Amino acid sequence: MSSIIVIDPDRSALERLQTVLEVEGHEVRAHVDPDTAMPDVGRHAPDLVIMETRYNKTDGLALFERLRDGFGVPVILISRGGTASDEAMFLRLGAADFLSKPYASNVMSARVAAALRAGQPAHQPVSDSSVLERGPLRLDRLRHEATWDGEEVILTATEFNVLWIIAQRPGHVLSRASILDLAYGEDVYVTDRSIDSQVKRIRRKLRGVAPEFSAIQTLYGLGYRFTDTSPRMAA
Repeated sequence: MSSIIVIDPDRSALERLQTVLEVEGHEVRAHVDPDTAMPDVGRHAPDLVIMETRYNKTDGLALFERLRDGFGVPVILISRGGTASDEAMFLRLGAADFLSKPYASNVMSARVAAALRAGQPAHQPVSDSSVLERGPLRLDRLRHEATWDGEEVILTATEFNVLWIIAQRPGHVLSRASILDLAYGEDVYVTDRSIDSQVKRIRRKLRGVAPEFSAIQTLYGLGYRFTDTSPRMAA
């Protein structure tokens, strides 16, 4: 059972989210006021914090930075009226994930499971190094930084984890099942389609900085493979 603290000034939204998480088996402590939530974070050292970004009297960015720097706890941001710029900023600053309201309950459940799993990898990685380099691709796990040919690529915690798993084994075909197992662990139920969606988003984000990106190959019926045959990597 994971411990989660939720902070949202919208009491009805807070109660709905608390119910969803408790049904999933998590221990949830809910707060409408960040001033009461922060001492609670210090006392209970939760596995995850989910927080709204917008408050009447509190700077959401400052609150997030206090959680990140003071407690080192993974944080999922939720926001009504959040923009793509907001999402990019918070992910760049180290947020585990970002969801705009309204969101589907099953999507939130999956994102929470992914964030918890990313914080506690189910398997020992092939390499103990915190930095992985494959041609123009560079991944830094400690800083949660991904770059392609020096250009930053903003990834969620799960997208980063999936890319790391695939790129860690260049030339090897990884089945969806093996990626699921490595990325989420056996105790989290996620379908194969979730991996397809993650890979699709990873490709889209990488092509945002490198339109020619083709290093992740799909082998239909088999899975995915990271290859060094993309035009930029072969140059």
